[in-house]
Amino acid sequence: MKTFELYEQYLEQGKGLQEARKRYDDKVQEAEQALADAKVKLDEVIHAELASGADKGKEKAAARKAIEQAEKDVAHAVEERSIAYKHFSGPGGSITSAQIVQAYLNEYVPAVKEEHLTDIKARMEQGQALIMSALYDFYRLKREYRDIVPKIQVINDVAVRTGEQSGSYYIPNPFENRAETGFDPYKLGDQLTRVADGYELPDGVKYIGQAFEMKEEK
Repeated sequence: MKTFELYEQYLEQGKGLQEARKRYDDKVQEAEQALADAKVKLDEVIHAELASGADKGKEKAAARKAIEQAEKDVAHAVEERSIAYKHFSGPGGSITSAQIVQAYLNEYVPAVKEEHLTDIKARMEQGQALIMSALYDFYRLKREYRDIVPKIQVINDVAVRTGEQSGSYYIPNPFENRAETGFDPYKLGDQLTRVADGYELPDGVKYIGQAFEMKEEK
């Protein structure tokens, strides 16, 4: 598969954006955890005061101040993340999604076709020409030998009437049976469908990887 370089760069750019998002998410989580820890500290101070009966006014004030600061830190972290996400939801980098689509349609697809489709098309045309030429010769020969069949049939009938042979024989055209050519359009259709579905080439089919020179009859 041909490398789509701009797409690979876009993916690398996306990894950078994911890392940036994670940094802002981590800041919010850290601030929220600090707030939770500050609230736990206040609970601990209050429980200690109740258990000992001692005045813990200074410790409680410090704990409440820590909670207030932690709440501000959470609000700031959430606000910064929101602003950052608005940026990330847009182009978010030097390579935009629209540029990838246009590069794929106008550069990548034509390059891949030029690299592979030209030879495939040549082999398709050769394959069709070979099949059509072979069938053309088969049916031409069938017509060419058509007239001799009834003549031999008459002689066959005479031989029976005169007792020269005990029975009548079926007199065929040498090219009567298309199956003898090895070409079965129904089987070919089924094989083509299987190949299109991803199956390997059928047994007995020789893979031809490139077009070959075909000489035209003069």
